[in-house]
Amino acid sequence: MSERWKDHCKELIELLPDGVFFCDKLGRILYANKVFTSLLGPVEMLGPALKAAVSIDDSIQIESFLQRLLQHTNPNDVIQVRMQGNDGCEKWIEIRSVAIQTQEGAFGVLRDVTSYKTLQQELLFQALTDELTDLYNRRGFKMMAEQELNHSHRLKHEVVLLSIDIDAFKAINDTYGHDEGDRVLKVVAQTMKRCFRNSDILCRWGGDEFLVLALDAPSGSVDIMTERFKAMLKQTSLNRELPYTLSVTIGFAYQGEKYKATLSELIQRADFEMYANKER
Repeated sequence: MSERWKDHCKELIELLPDGVFFCDKLGRILYANKVFTSLLGPVEMLGPALKAAVSIDDSIQIESFLQRLLQHTNPNDVIQVRMQGNDGCEKWIEIRSVAIQTQEGAFGVLRDVTSYKTLQQELLFQALTDELTDLYNRRGFKMMAEQELNHSHRLKHEVVLLSIDIDAFKAINDTYGHDEGDRVLKVVAQTMKRCFRNSDILCRWGGDEFLVLALDAPSGSVDIMTERFKAMLKQTSLNRELPYTLSVTIGFAYQGEKYKATLSELIQRADFEMYANKER
């Protein structure tokens, strides 16, 4: 290929909308086009290798990708990693391998997918969260709680599941209207966030029923947790000068070191106790 055609190819690469780079067998970047440098900065500022700009949380992923890239084992390889951008902000960058084999190294293509990842995370949040209370919805709770239950069982940690039902919620709705009913649901959710730990999983299960999966919580702590929540809810009623006193009925189920229950079993047992308590 003549020098003129090489110059044309280089000009074409510079005009591409994606970042293009070439690295040697040691992973050192020898060439990067303008889009690459606009995203991540000049090559000389990145250090000796592409991995220098990658978040430490994604270091294993980029190491594995570069190994495959330089060995030409997967011509359609693609990863998404967090990297520090030219502006100092963290960005989500998608990196793809290119099916061009050379003895000297390998080509790669990258692009900024931060907007896509942000939208993806927002959609996931909406899919897993109750819009009114900002607690997990049923789908989100199941996903998170099942993971944590399995994790707790492996570590032999105790967990407690609380089933919480608002007392006289229908009467509040009928007397004061559905807007006031929504207000009650929000107040209960806000009080739950203040009362329980950040590690606990909070959920609006449906209607006026809420669930709490308290992690690493012995069964002996149930009375303390429930009484504190009830007291905080009562105080909230007084502070807001509500024309009624908010109260709840609570049931619980427990998973200990020697007994592994499914999430469905825990919910069923906690619900059974909660409804039994309502009858008392």
